[in-house]
Amino acid sequence: MTHEQLISVFAWMSVINLALFTLGLLKITLFKRLTLSITEALFGESMDGLIDAAPRVLMYYYIVILTFNVVPYLALRLFVQINVN
Repeated sequence: MTHEQLISVFAWMSVINLALFTLGLLKITLFKRLTLSITEALFGESMDGLIDAAPRVLMYYYIVILTFNVVPYLALRLFVQINVN
């Protein structure tokens, strides 16, 4: 796998994961009532803490995205840029 292909993989991984993060963020902010009603319909009253824990889980997910997707992408771009010059 070439450097360009690897950069492309990390770029697409970052885009997909940041889109999923944004969707999750929208679910707990703008569509909180809808998300709560769907969660109660699927799981009953036993999942009350799920909506309360969602922001914390999303922030952990954001840190993982930055650590494993964005940082390697930027490092590879920098590595290729340095080697070209």
